[in-house]
Amino acid sequence: MSNIYSIIYSTLTQLGYTVREQGSFAPGAILPDTFITYQIIGKPSISFADNRPTGSSARVQVALYSRDPEIKQNADNAIKAVMLTSGFLRVDGRDLPFDAETGHYAYTVDYRYYEMEV
Repeated sequence: MSNIYSIIYSTLTQLGYTVREQGSFAPGAILPDTFITYQIIGKPSISFADNRPTGSSARVQVALYSRDPEIKQNADNAIKAVMLTSGFLRVDGRDLPFDAETGHYAYTVDYRYYEMEV
């Protein structure tokens, strides 16, 4: 079985921005102009054999934050380009409110990743 965190991280770093788990920036930290966060929303077992899980489905939320609105407006396509090629399936996406304090626009999108458990 693979490590879902490693898969997500190595996939998202292909975009060339700082990648961190959601909520891992220290309070008051200076944020990069553009960065990506991710978190696992849930990872239930979806199949069983002999009373043991044989497969799971992780729902992953990815958010791209940028002070450049053009980067945010292309976030869905950019994230999709790397996530789909790594075996993730897109669920849905949406804008987040502009953060006047940090000057960041944001777009978040959810993906599913199916794995067979050994």
